[in-house]
Amino acid sequence: MRTNVLVTATLIVSMQIFGIRAGHTADLFWEVENPYRFFKRASSFEAHEKAFNAVRGSPVQPPPANILWRVERRLNDPDCKDSSTPDNCLATARPGFEKSRLGWAAQTVDLNCYDRNARPRRYLVTCDRQYSWGAAKEDYILPDAHTVVMWIAPDRLASAGGGDCVWTWQPRRAGLPPETRKQACNLKLVIRRVPFSLNRSASGVSVKVELPNGTTLADPNVTVEDVFVVAMGDSFASGESNPDRPVTFSRSREMVYDPINADDRQLAYRGFNLETPKYGVAATDSGINPKSLPKRLMEDEERGTVFKLSSREFQQAFDRSGPQWLSPDCHRSQYGYPFRVSMGLALENRHRAVTFVSLACSGADIVEGLFAERDAREQFSGANAQKKVVPQLDQLSDLICKTGAAGRTRTVSYRLPVYRSGSTAIGEQVFTKQWCPPESRKRPIDVFLLSVGGNDVGFGPLVAYAMTESASDLAPIAGLVGQELRFSPSVSQAYLRVLDRRMRAVKEALSDAFGVDPSRVLQNAYEPIQFDETGNVCGAEPTLGLDVHPKLRYSRERTQEVSSFVRDLQARLECITDGRRAGCPGGLATGAGTGFHLIVDHMVEFARRGVCARDPQKPLVDQVNMNVPRLSHATDQWVPYSPAAALPYAHHWRLARSPNDTFLAGNTHREELSVFDDLQPVYAALYSGAFHPSAEGHAIVADHVLRHVNELLEKRSLAQN
Repeated sequence: MRTNVLVTATLIVSMQIFGIRAGHTADLFWEVENPYRFFKRASSFEAHEKAFNAVRGSPVQPPPANILWRVERRLNDPDCKDSSTPDNCLATARPGFEKSRLGWAAQTVDLNCYDRNARPRRYLVTCDRQYSWGAAKEDYILPDAHTVVMWIAPDRLASAGGGDCVWTWQPRRAGLPPETRKQACNLKLVIRRVPFSLNRSASGVSVKVELPNGTTLADPNVTVEDVFVVAMGDSFASGESNPDRPVTFSRSREMVYDPINADDRQLAYRGFNLETPKYGVAATDSGINPKSLPKRLMEDEERGTVFKLSSREFQQAFDRSGPQWLSPDCHRSQYGYPFRVSMGLALENRHRAVTFVSLACSGADIVEGLFAERDAREQFSGANAQKKVVPQLDQLSDLICKTGAAGRTRTVSYRLPVYRSGSTAIGEQVFTKQWCPPESRKRPIDVFLLSVGGNDVGFGPLVAYAMTESASDLAPIAGLVGQELRFSPSVSQAYLRVLDRRMRAVKEALSDAFGVDPSRVLQNAYEPIQFDETGNVCGAEPTLGLDVHPKLRYSRERTQEVSSFVRDLQARLECITDGRRAGCPGGLATGAGTGFHLIVDHMVEFARRGVCARDPQKPLVDQVNMNVPRLSHATDQWVPYSPAAALPYAHHWRLARSPNDTFLAGNTHREELSVFDDLQPVYAALYSGAFHPSAEGHAIVADHVLRHVNELLEKRSLAQN
């Protein structure tokens, strides 16, 4: 008997995973309306659902393994007749070109349950979500109801003979009265509020419908599965390098990064010597000035005028034309893989709603990011500034606690190793946290997505080590961000030796603060981004993707050093996760392991598609178009293509962003420094998210992670049955 129960449960779960709208009967069908609860409007989800249905194939078969990548391509392929080069695409643009160029996330960056205008930025406690029947104010973390749409199976509808049907539904929650509605049989029934409860016996409704011929159809268990997914960690989860709305550039105007273009008083910043040029180069024989780069399309150009370069109105217009991020303090965007995973859960099973929270933040490590605050990525100056980002663990505790921060009354302390970036001196610090006790939490977390550890060992400085000759090349930028930006793997090895102690604290905090069982934590291994299309490390073409600034240049030897260290990091993460593996060092603080599930199967897809990889089918064309556009004063033409034609979310062979790519997508300029300072190009290239996965890369990662999430949910469902 138990075997039959398990087989039946497995079949039901599998049908749900594969998107088959299966209830307890084939007579009635139903689905959740606006099921991705991060979006306010149903139309936002419907755009993804339309793409999903278009690329998935037969709905009675499992979806393709790369379904989320296919959705990405469907939504973000540029709307032009000839996409062979950026200029050809611009020249053959169709009406939807600009919308497709900006990418799908630009349409939803302001239509969701995250308040990016608040200080500090935060998820809404109560979110106004829209449905076909109107709007509802919903507790974002724990909804009390969902909207469900029902309809009669086509064969049953045909036998009904037309006319009106009488629908009746009874909430399963005690004390709620039944409701009845008479309407044309060929219309879908909208049940506005189907009760939801963590107690399944009090969740959902039973439904029956009487057809004109007297036949009664019924489904006794219309119950929505609401899955709570949380993501936490660093820039490889935040979506860094992929702003929700990228920058648009002028077709005709260039930006000359030279102090002569601004008032000298604006340039006297942090003691830089204005008499010593930091580029150290001059115009070439081709008539291209290396200091001249693409300029944002600003409102003065759109109005047919020119702002004085040193004027306040120029600065304000420049700021307004910048990229748009879901959370600019963290460079968090909807292109991050956790968003895709959670949305995929809603797309593949329309009996499911998904409540999603991502707190991942660029630059975050376990200490400065999860346990303690860290510096905001941008918008940290001015009247509406936010200088610091609240620790991710604290943000989540405030969201989950029934009474917010006031309910965090449980005190727990954690001892973590600490160090200053670039120094091998390791100290200790005790972090005392306030958590919400179990009885005061709104709900448990079903799936926890984690990406952390890279910044703890100095990913950023290692990248800088691989592509600069000496620390002096980035010394001025280090002064701007207040930390060491370049050091060798020997320094990172010191940090790697204490990573297990930091990870032990993460495991303990997730259990203490949220009751998260380690089996529900899916930790992503870092994608290898250092390889070209042949599988070798970057450096064969030393300036490929780096010509935004003349001081950037790959060293193959140093890149190989960094690549070797990355392998060491991967091995240590595997041992921290499961200390029983062969070859793991003894005495790790995590003992037998954290018990987290370390996902590694996505890594192979990046092995020949790193930051310097060219398309093997057209390597020379791809190599040329990986250069940053510059305006030739000899021909008055952009070379190699117009920046107005830049396609940040089109298909590329490389799955990681180069400094050139990020200059053209994020274009982050240092605040409190003249926008014309010749430090800005390298700052904009690096601080906009270079050496991170592209949006396409995140979609590929999400396809792999989604399979592991489904396995986790299937095990839970089998256990419940």
